[in-house]
Amino acid sequence: MSSTLSEYDPNSNKPLQRPKEDPTHLPPDALTAHGFVDYSPETAATVCGPRTHPPLDALFYAPSLPPSLLSPRTFPGIEEASTKALIKTLSDNHARWHIFFNYKGFHNHAAHHLLAIWALGAPGPVIEAAYATHCEYQRPAFDSPEHINNHNFYKHLGDERYYASYLDYFTSELLQKNLNTCLEEYVFAPAANFGDMRPEMLSRFMGGVLHPLIHTGYGAEFNSVGVSAEGLAMAAVQGSNPDLIPRVWFPDVVSSGNAKDCNRTALSILALVSCDPRFSRIQHTDEEKMYLKVLTDYGSIIHNYVNMWKFDISTEGIADAIEELSWANVVIYGVGGFVPDEPLNADFFLMHLVTSSIFLPSLLAYVDKFSSRRLLLMTYFTASLSIYVARGRPQLDIRSFFKNTESLLHKVPGPTTEPAWNTLPNPTSDLVHTPNAWYPMIQTTIVHPNEHLCKTQRALAHHSSLYGNRERGWCAQPRGRTGVTTAQVVREKEAEDKVCLQELDGTLFVRVARLTQNKLGWMREGEMAGDWDNKGFF
Repeated sequence: MSSTLSEYDPNSNKPLQRPKEDPTHLPPDALTAHGFVDYSPETAATVCGPRTHPPLDALFYAPSLPPSLLSPRTFPGIEEASTKALIKTLSDNHARWHIFFNYKGFHNHAAHHLLAIWALGAPGPVIEAAYATHCEYQRPAFDSPEHINNHNFYKHLGDERYYASYLDYFTSELLQKNLNTCLEEYVFAPAANFGDMRPEMLSRFMGGVLHPLIHTGYGAEFNSVGVSAEGLAMAAVQGSNPDLIPRVWFPDVVSSGNAKDCNRTALSILALVSCDPRFSRIQHTDEEKMYLKVLTDYGSIIHNYVNMWKFDISTEGIADAIEELSWANVVIYGVGGFVPDEPLNADFFLMHLVTSSIFLPSLLAYVDKFSSRRLLLMTYFTASLSIYVARGRPQLDIRSFFKNTESLLHKVPGPTTEPAWNTLPNPTSDLVHTPNAWYPMIQTTIVHPNEHLCKTQRALAHHSSLYGNRERGWCAQPRGRTGVTTAQVVREKEAEDKVCLQELDGTLFVRVARLTQNKLGWMREGEMAGDWDNKGFF
């Protein structure tokens, strides 16, 4: 495969356009890009070829069971052929392509797509066809100007030219140590975030609309050294935001478990943020700067809200914190994007709050220190609220959402069936045609070419499997909250009533999934593909 300058547009979202080719043929070593003397985007665009060290079979292999009981489970349909296709395509993607597919820092999503549909039960040919759609526009991998080692690790952070060297570095570290040690040393440790060179690695880990966290989360969930190394290397070359994390959140001594005193949940804090008049003047900003601007202008307010969140970070109690964040982010994306009788405003940025949330259990399983668990959760909540505010803080009307989505539960597009006379509960019921709304959605999602749809539906299905039995009113705040004044209690109650927090039940996830599927298109059933929204809520 070769690229020419005629195919190269440095200002395009997809600067390299190629005809479809065999996506899993590794070119010979002679085609590998070695030793750019004068790096430039133009030079990189003319060179194609994989980097093939260390041996790829040490990095990519059949996924093992996930590390946490709260991690997603795979769907039926996984077989030897589909697993071989997964390993082959992940290996090729790792060797052949850069982590950014353009010069704006847009992320290579091939590994996300492949792992998500494999976990949903996609057969081998679908996995290979999905990978081929990514190969049409990726940037070739190339060697960095110099190697990364312990002495110059902080020198080239944020510089995408050094992705290959950071990838080599983290691959070596993961093979010698483990993911637990690497996360602690290179993401959570104060030395990885503060100092003369201000490495800010946790900020980078949460940057790029959470993509380094997502990518490393895939590595953690599927026990993949190769994908974990890609995620950590992506974080190293990602930009940082000094306003994301207060210094006081970095305890230098391991803390004990933070006992929950029932003051605030993530959902009650979300209700307060959604009603806070200080966020009412958010203006549309360039998408590359919106996150930075919100944290610059409103970071202290958002930090104050996150500091109100009380949660248990012990091994036994952390499940509640994960659940609260999962509900909050699905409410932001699904309820925030809903207007009766209109297609879902499926915001591209808010969608990432959903797709990132399923990796919290797998990542936290590799975080041993209580202080680092607390740091990860508080920073993630800060990033989630900041993205919510940056996109225009859409109104949250949970009562209207549930009232106007009831019909979505058991009706899906596609050809109808003719049930036998004694089919349960009766042959004319909607339940006969769609007894479980998830199955047709997963079927059509597997073969849909959009790489974010499979990630979104998999996340929503997982949350439904964990929390679908929650009854209406489950998240109502307990009486007798401690440490708050009467005025604060009244304010919080008003905010919760305004968003109708008490109306939430476990059908939230299937309703949001149906709205998302309707927006992106039921392609297997004959509809044309839709797309995500970028207009925001301004």
